[in-house]
Amino acid sequence: MNERTLAALSSAIYVSRLALKGEAVDTDDKRLRASGLYPDWTPGAHEAGDIYNAGGQVWECIQNYDTGVHPDIIPGGPAWGTFHRPLHGTSPETARAFVPVTGAHDTYKAGEYAWFDGALYQCLSETAYSPGEYPGAWALVAEKKEDMT
Repeated sequence: MNERTLAALSSAIYVSRLALKGEAVDTDDKRLRASGLYPDWTPGAHEAGDIYNAGGQVWECIQNYDTGVHPDIIPGGPAWGTFHRPLHGTSPETARAFVPVTGAHDTYKAGEYAWFDGALYQCLSETAYSPGEYPGAWALVAEKKEDMT
């Protein structure tokens, strides 16, 4: 079984357990735990609220767009952050690599986690800066992570 299939199965089990408890996938942390069920980003029309995987992150579309009209809206491209926000984990298990902040819609908030320079950090106060740029907004949680996927 490949990694993508295992992630989908793990995510399906997680979502099923939530459903049995009458809970929804309604927070960033829950969406990250269910990330194996989201499709990979593809060119085309996207609507606010769409969630997909791209570049090792889980993203939420925050503004409608169509790459047929705006071909520069691609993962890693300069317009990407205007139309998307990365989901931030609120537990060490759902932490993803730090994504540079592009606006007020994707700042890191107190209690969120991120991997930066091989170490796990917890955000202490809302910030648009990485642990390297503004260490006072972050607490070091763990020194190293072997696999940042």
